[in-house]
Amino acid sequence: MARVESTLSRRNLLLAAGGAVAVIGALAAAPIRNIVAQRSRNLVTAVPGLRRLVSLADGSFEEWQAQVGSRFAIGGGAVMQLSGVRALTSSGARPASVSRARAFVAFFDPVAGGSLPGDLIYTANHGQYGPLQIFLSAAPAPRAPARMLAVFN
Repeated sequence: MARVESTLSRRNLLLAAGGAVAVIGALAAAPIRNIVAQRSRNLVTAVPGLRRLVSLADGSFEEWQAQVGSRFAIGGGAVMQLSGVRALTSSGARPASVSRARAFVAFFDPVAGGSLPGDLIYTANHGQYGPLQIFLSAAPAPRAPARMLAVFN
């Protein structure tokens, strides 16, 4: 008769226990992951020379608000100035997968006149943060007929 050996050894038991601890640790850390990521990002963006290490595409409302007045070179030679940032109201809790604490809209005005077609993705290059992909929609206003906006959730 052939002898069947058990696969439950001390080594396998330790591996299974270690895996279970790792999974439980990852699940427990998930709620604070965004907090840790945002605090780390704040440390990097506090130093202007290090800002190119992060993308403004992932920036918070406060980070974008601090950039009001700055200029973005848009692919094709146009230059847009960030003229304002406004928080958007939303009800309920935000999903855990969303990195921002709140949604907001950013308003851009062309420098030196001109206009851009709306509802397109543009490559915008910021002097300190570098390039980012941004979806700009036309948002003409009586005093700013060429105004564009981008919504960040």
